[in-house]
Amino acid sequence: MNHRTRTAVEYFVALTVAALAMAAAVALSRSVEKPADKGDAKLAPVVSVAPAVARNLPVQLDAQGHLVPLKQVDVRVQATGTVRAVHFKEGEEIKAGQLMFTLDASDVAAQLAKARAAAAQVQAQLDEAQRDLARSRQLAKDKFYSDSVVDVAEGKVASLRAQRDAMQADIDGSRVLVDRTRIVAPMAGLTGALSVHPGSLAQSGAATPMVSVVQMDPIGVEFTLPEVHLPTLLAARAAGTVKVLLAAPDGSTVEGQLVFVNNRVNTDTGTISLKAAFPNARRLLWPGAFAKVLVTAGVSRSAVTLAPQALLDGPDGRFVYVLDAVGAKVATKSVTLLRVQDQLAVVAGLADGERVVTEGQQGLKNGMAVRLAK
Repeated sequence: MNHRTRTAVEYFVALTVAALAMAAAVALSRSVEKPADKGDAKLAPVVSVAPAVARNLPVQLDAQGHLVPLKQVDVRVQATGTVRAVHFKEGEEIKAGQLMFTLDASDVAAQLAKARAAAAQVQAQLDEAQRDLARSRQLAKDKFYSDSVVDVAEGKVASLRAQRDAMQADIDGSRVLVDRTRIVAPMAGLTGALSVHPGSLAQSGAATPMVSVVQMDPIGVEFTLPEVHLPTLLAARAAGTVKVLLAAPDGSTVEGQLVFVNNRVNTDTGTISLKAAFPNARRLLWPGAFAKVLVTAGVSRSAVTLAPQALLDGPDGRFVYVLDAVGAKVATKSVTLLRVQDQLAVVAGLADGERVVTEGQQGLKNGMAVRLAK
């Protein structure tokens, strides 16, 4: 192949490559400029909706608390003394007035005997002075004594009467000290751990009591409820429709009574403190144990309910997505959750029949178009 022929072939090849490149560029340009097919447009999100339903619903409030004795007494000595005997076993139930402790009474018994002896001596002197006074009055009447002698006799009698009264006070005081050496149960209940034993020195100012006695039947439960329920609770209490139920450890349910509503709301927690009393004859309920409580406070008329999953939390509180009348768009609506009961959320802020989005809320915005799930 000569030089001229080779040059012609190279020129033809270069021209062909250029033509192919131009065709590719044109095709790419047309591909970019071609509008998107309508089927590729982003579809509206699919949601499920359910109507809010107004119904007459019993007001049931769940709470958690702890069992507490309604009465408790810490037994302490009023005068320091040595424990001579303990008349019960720790952890034993006792009756009111039952003898619990005996303290050493030797010193106070001696004081009582001394006071009685002194009182007897003064009484003897008083008896003699009264006889002298009677004689003095008779002799003064017969003009053998002057009135001044009678006055002296009367003064002596009055002085001895005062001494006798003082001695009687000493006797009473010593008797009280003797009585304090016998410590009896202030009430019926269950005893706790003993902190003293025979031979121990029981001190009146000790920080630890000798023993604690708690009432077991009835027994109480302390719990709290949000302050939003307080008006309903007070109204039901005034109407006598409040019931308190407690789950016992054996699976049974115990019905009790609401016995205490605190006189102020805790501003730190926004709750109100309550106390209920329950029968405990079988001793299934024990002070200090955890307790689940259900409070029934009448009936809530036309309470608006919906599925709990419809509720969402936002910066301004709880809200739901409500479907418009056409069923094409959603709008946000603020609600207040009153309670969750029987797997239903009881709310304020919705009307009966309003359609609320229950599924598919992710990514929704106020005014967004939606499609309803079939």
